[in-house]
Amino acid sequence: MDPVTPFDWHRMFLGEEPPLYFLEIAFRVVAIYLFAALLLRLMGKRGLRQLSPFEFVVVIALGSATGDAMFYPEVPILYAWVVIAMVVLLDRLFAHAQLRWRKVNTFLEGEPRPLVWEGRVLESNLHAEGLRRDEFLSLLREEGIERTDEVRFAFLERSGRIGWIRGEEGAVGTEASTFPTEMSGDPRAGQE
Repeated sequence: MDPVTPFDWHRMFLGEEPPLYFLEIAFRVVAIYLFAALLLRLMGKRGLRQLSPFEFVVVIALGSATGDAMFYPEVPILYAWVVIAMVVLLDRLFAHAQLRWRKVNTFLEGEPRPLVWEGRVLESNLHAEGLRRDEFLSLLREEGIERTDEVRFAFLERSGRIGWIRGEEGAVGTEASTFPTEMSGDPRAGQE
């Protein structure tokens, strides 16, 4: 690697390439963007919903493939096109395999995991998912849930969101309040 002169403003802002290279960068961005957009359109609407972990990897791969070819003169546009086409092809093949074989789908996407069952919080499942109890109680409060037994079932879905099925109105069991443990009584007490 050649020695670099620190704070060489010309190198930092304009680089060593001729000024016409800025026009080539603009062309590269348009060519790669349009190609990627066309192939992503062929992936279908499924690609527009919330990303699964596997789809997230696809996005990272596409970002890496497109980014380098957009501004590195030594990376030909055709290389980026081949990478994009292969990533999209692999995505389509995996999507087909997921539709055809449940084990492939379960391996790539996982299964929803119950966090509440018949009104009881499943601590072992919270732990298995790396979800702290206080985080989970916060999510319950955000849903307007005062007590954990107000929820009949809750699942950590494949998307990472929590799906709720509330219990019957007025059903109160033995589970705990969702209020933070350090909060006891009226928080306004002693503020007068």
